[in-house]
Amino acid sequence: MSLLHKVRENICRHRMVERGCKVLVAVSGGPDSVALLHALYLLKEELEISLHVAHLNHMFRGAESEAEALFVADMARRYGLPATVEARDVPAYQKQSGLSAQAAAREVRFRFFSEAAGKAGASRVALAHHADDQAETILINFLRGAGITGLKGISPVREGFYIRPLLTVRRAEIERYCKEMKLPYCRDSSNLKAVYTRNRVRLELIPLLEKEYNPALVPTLLRLGEICREEDAYLAEQAVKAFQAVLREKVSGRVVLRLDAFKQMPPAIRRRVVQQAWRSLTGAEENLAFQHVEAVLDLIQKGGTGSSVVLPGSVSAIRSYGTVELVEKMTGRAVPYYVYPLKVPGATFIPELGCTIYAELYPRVKAGDPASLPATEALLDFDKLPAQIFVRRRRAGDVFCPFGLTSEMKLKDFFIKQKVPREERDRIPLVGTPDEIVWVGGVRTGEKWKVDQNTARVLHLRLVCNLEGEAGF
Repeated sequence: MSLLHKVRENICRHRMVERGCKVLVAVSGGPDSVALLHALYLLKEELEISLHVAHLNHMFRGAESEAEALFVADMARRYGLPATVEARDVPAYQKQSGLSAQAAAREVRFRFFSEAAGKAGASRVALAHHADDQAETILINFLRGAGITGLKGISPVREGFYIRPLLTVRRAEIERYCKEMKLPYCRDSSNLKAVYTRNRVRLELIPLLEKEYNPALVPTLLRLGEICREEDAYLAEQAVKAFQAVLREKVSGRVVLRLDAFKQMPPAIRRRVVQQAWRSLTGAEENLAFQHVEAVLDLIQKGGTGSSVVLPGSVSAIRSYGTVELVEKMTGRAVPYYVYPLKVPGATFIPELGCTIYAELYPRVKAGDPASLPATEALLDFDKLPAQIFVRRRRAGDVFCPFGLTSEMKLKDFFIKQKVPREERDRIPLVGTPDEIVWVGGVRTGEKWKVDQNTARVLHLRLVCNLEGEAGF
């Protein structure tokens, strides 16, 4: 099966794109991303999509990085495609944040993708992870002691936004495709240094395992990832139901779980409910570490009333009478006023909050039940909205008509009724028209724009903060 056929099959199987959508293609200049761009360029008419090239110079490798940026810009010109090519001082950010070089680069890179997609009006970002990347990720996660969530590896589609059409294609196939199609590309010298864990796994461990234990190691690991992905999806679905069954109260900054219902759950579901409670509170996409989950489970099983454990994200778990509460401690950082046009469809990054609002359009029949969504998501009747909506910080005098009510109230009074602490209120994004609030992000939608029996098109909004990082460009 040719590379082009595999890309087409992956896109169709995982419904990576829809007709008419714009795809931001992340191009580092290496063979993987060069092959991805070429394949998508050949398929764009068939798929009825448009492309926008994006490249980020991480400023780690001086002249080599600058040459790659020029190479990608020139390639975009030759394809006749628009491009966003930027440089960001990742070494300075690494020093400031205290992160490793790779973690800092991932964080800056995904922030760049989100911003670039928002500005370009792209509703998807195509990344060039391939089968060997997938095998390396699964093996690394195994060595770290991950459960099935880690062993599923890299997702073909993440958040309905990031897509990976090359995920079943081997590195050798990609290089052969570039040779056959006479596609020039750059070599990243840092990929040849056995100083990073991923490079050592790629250059040393996998060749050893293939030679001494299993020549078909990569396909075997891909199969393991597929099995774990399916089982993880099932357990995640069960955990959502369990979380709703155990949830006693959820307001901004606080989640309360009932201990009687919690203790009746199987251990595997308990762990996932703890994870979900923490994520619903922090807005984080990554999971808690195993030791943090176990600390909460020990608190529930053995802790006395008033005992607590500290979790990442400025969260504490507190044992109370018949409940365990997860409470978020606010940092008190001031949030400056901001207002941005909301990309529909697309992604709108809010740098003041470090969050992104993703917007997608669906026919009503495909949208599902609004009541089943978490507070960080909203379904709105698209045809009731004006041509342009915005996301902004609250202003003095704001009023809001919450879902379920028929009259407006002061936004301040709404926050008080919802028990939103004063120091948190500026950190809640408001989606709306110039005069009205459509959605109090992560809290409640407005009554005027609710989905009803007459709705034809639905606007699906998702508020995501602290995006997870995955290796590779």
